[in-house]
Amino acid sequence: MVPVSFNKILLSALTGLVLLTLSPLRLRAQEPLTLKECVEIALQSNKDMEAARHQRQKYEYEKKALKANYYPQISLTFTGLFSTLDKSRVFDVATPVGQFVADRLQSSLPEFISSTMRRQIAVDIASGLSSLNPLIDFRLGTMLVGNLNLTQPLYMGGKIIAGYKMGQIGVQMAELGEKLTREETVVAVHEAYLLLAKAKALQEVASSYDSLLVRLSHDVESAKRHGMVSNNDLLKVQVKMSDARLKVKQASNGVRLARMNLCQVMGLPILTPLDIKGENPEETLFLPDPLATAEGRTEVRLLELKTRLAEQQVKLERAAMLPEVGVSVNGSLLDGIHLMGDRLFERDLILSMAFSVKIPIFHAGQSRNKVLAAKEEFARQQIEEQSLREKLNLDLQQRADALEEAGLDLEMKRHNLEQSQENLRVCRVAYGVGNGTLSDLLTAQLLWQQAYADFIEAKFEQNIQFVKWQKAAGKIYY
Repeated sequence: MVPVSFNKILLSALTGLVLLTLSPLRLRAQEPLTLKECVEIALQSNKDMEAARHQRQKYEYEKKALKANYYPQISLTFTGLFSTLDKSRVFDVATPVGQFVADRLQSSLPEFISSTMRRQIAVDIASGLSSLNPLIDFRLGTMLVGNLNLTQPLYMGGKIIAGYKMGQIGVQMAELGEKLTREETVVAVHEAYLLLAKAKALQEVASSYDSLLVRLSHDVESAKRHGMVSNNDLLKVQVKMSDARLKVKQASNGVRLARMNLCQVMGLPILTPLDIKGENPEETLFLPDPLATAEGRTEVRLLELKTRLAEQQVKLERAAMLPEVGVSVNGSLLDGIHLMGDRLFERDLILSMAFSVKIPIFHAGQSRNKVLAAKEEFARQQIEEQSLREKLNLDLQQRADALEEAGLDLEMKRHNLEQSQENLRVCRVAYGVGNGTLSDLLTAQLLWQQAYADFIEAKFEQNIQFVKWQKAAGKIYY
């Protein structure tokens, strides 16, 4: 048997794992995708959606951090110290005692004890008591200090409550921001998907027009061989065929660019060879709901939360002007320090409790001005909220008008298409029996191609306007 190295086995395993992971995406990219599948892929792969998820998670952690201010803060500190400090010192106690006694004697018997005698008495007493001066031996050596501290705020002027509520509002805003990004992604995918479907439909129209001219070219060539038409008629058809081939190329480029645009919106590499099922929307007349308002839009709810956040900011700034009350419990364990041969602390536990009250008295108007500034921001936010509501309702009305206009345009383009089809049929019959000219037939074919393309444009445009109206009315579903 041929020995196989461990590195080759590991490389083979990793290669198989990568291929197994990428195969579903490759298969999915090769198979035609529905609109729902494109939306699902975009919601998982879109970079904006990923950033919005991280933003929401960030505010979740910040809210939990603010909630921790309600609970006691416990900290443990441990210190170990080793020192070579070793000192011995004689403390002179006799001299102060002699001085004190001499001073008292002189003050009691000033007529018998003079200043000279007082000094001599002080020296004699100090000399006699010098043997009693203590020798202090101080050695630090190894010292251990352990400290456990518990601090609990009792009243902070509403600062903790306001901060936590701001954290909760921040989480809600992040969730709405993620929802707004999701809605924008869904709308963008809908629009990109419809644009690709429209490009494919226009490509089919261009191909159909080219096929008509190819068949007509064969008929004219046959008629020319039999001397029924001139060479000029054949040249006219060939000119139209060149124009049709250009339209086919332009339609092909439109499909390629629309596919790249859809890939970008979905968060995939723009050269991913995906395809869609080319769903051709039905010719349905979409009508806006006259009772719809912009109150259900995510932007309105997001601005409402911004106003509430500004309101809590006022309370937070006002808390700086109110007293703060807290309690602290401390436990210390000491071990070490030798004094006169004995250990001064031998695993001694010391408990203490402190109660603190902080009352702000004068800060040169700093806190008051901060409160006034927060109130102004709150008032500005309220005005901005009201203004945005008006703008969003105006946008909703504009979208509704655009949707109605798209419906009317679709109806007109449908009639134009029916008329061009009938005109093409009449011209084709007339040319077949010799009552019509080739120029009339070519013109009828061109008019049919333009009417058909305009009809496709109008049909997809109505669907795109309907999606935009749904977003303006807060009725995006995914």
